[in-house]
Amino acid sequence: MPSRWIIGLATGSSANCVDAVLLELQGIGLDLRLQQLHGLHQPIPSELRTLLQRVRTGPVEPREVSQLHRLLGETYASAARAVADSASQSLARVHCIGCAGYTVGDDPDSRFPSTLALGMSAVLAERCGVTVVSDFRSRDLAAGGQGTPLSALPDHVLFRHPRQSRLLLHLGSMSHLVYLPANGRLHEMIALEAGPCNLLLDALIQWLTAGKEAYDAGGKRAVQGRCVEPLLQEWLSHPVLQRRPPRCLPSQAFGKDFAIAAVHQIRQYEGGLHDLLCTATHFVARCISLAYKRFLPSQAKVDEVLLSGGGTRNGFLWHLLEQQFTGHSLARTDQVGIPAELRQVIGHALLAALTLDGVPSNVPGATGAAGSRLLGSLTPGSSANWARCLQWMCQQATVATPVLR
Repeated sequence: MPSRWIIGLATGSSANCVDAVLLELQGIGLDLRLQQLHGLHQPIPSELRTLLQRVRTGPVEPREVSQLHRLLGETYASAARAVADSASQSLARVHCIGCAGYTVGDDPDSRFPSTLALGMSAVLAERCGVTVVSDFRSRDLAAGGQGTPLSALPDHVLFRHPRQSRLLLHLGSMSHLVYLPANGRLHEMIALEAGPCNLLLDALIQWLTAGKEAYDAGGKRAVQGRCVEPLLQEWLSHPVLQRRPPRCLPSQAFGKDFAIAAVHQIRQYEGGLHDLLCTATHFVARCISLAYKRFLPSQAKVDEVLLSGGGTRNGFLWHLLEQQFTGHSLARTDQVGIPAELRQVIGHALLAALTLDGVPSNVPGATGAAGSRLLGSLTPGSSANWARCLQWMCQQATVATPVLR
């Protein structure tokens, strides 16, 4: 089976940069294998970051949302060209681009669940000449799912092991927990959102420093405080944390309003900035630990605990997780060949590959969807690239497509 080059693009909740990867993949579907990987983080201009934050927190004019949609498309295109250049690879050889966009709104709990991600895929396809697969979450939502976690199948492809049972902890805007039993089948894995993570910690530090600091670098402020246990217990009783899987925790539950309320709550305990950040970091770690104890079978064996996401840079959070997972050594996913801070964007590239392979890539047991579905919207690239994609998809259509249960 010939290899393919695929680009993945993502923007985290902090909106500091665009993460980009160029992967060489071999095989198709669940037998995909990663051959080579090139990655980079391209900073987002401060003016665009400001607009991103304003659109996310509102209120804004429709014109601003439309402008941001276009500008993000241009920014993604620039990052795609940059990662190809860094690998001395021509975009003409790239099969497709997977880009989930920047989520500015999601409401999985309403009568008509919805999500909105910005980043004009037409601009990305036009600038790069490469077919774009985008908007992965919408189809799962339409099928009755919650639109997340969609990393379950990519994680199964990347991290399953014939002899080692692995627990994956992704520390992104929210914390995700994925359990892969040794030599386990897809329906045996467990994947869920455990609780808030960088979304909450970043909102707190930005609010408390009037925007001068985007995040608590290394947890240096949090480690100077004390954990206010009564407040921690109050947060842990939050209704959305009592949900059973499949569960998606609405980001707004732990966003700006939660952060503002937390500032007032900590004052009732005569606490300060450092105490609030310390308690919030304990909250992140405890949510993960409680989800692990509550939702994994008591007989579940864990041989390795692997961490990924921007939260791995928070040394204080890492220390707290070590306390919660005593008896297990924690390691970054770099140890098994997947850069911790690129795990999410690698997943986007794999989702795009799976769509062109004709393989449904949501896992109903993780998202709650009525069944497995092909994900994403396709925006054709150049005529030559689109013809290659069509030829590839026609070839895969003759192969039986696995049904995920």
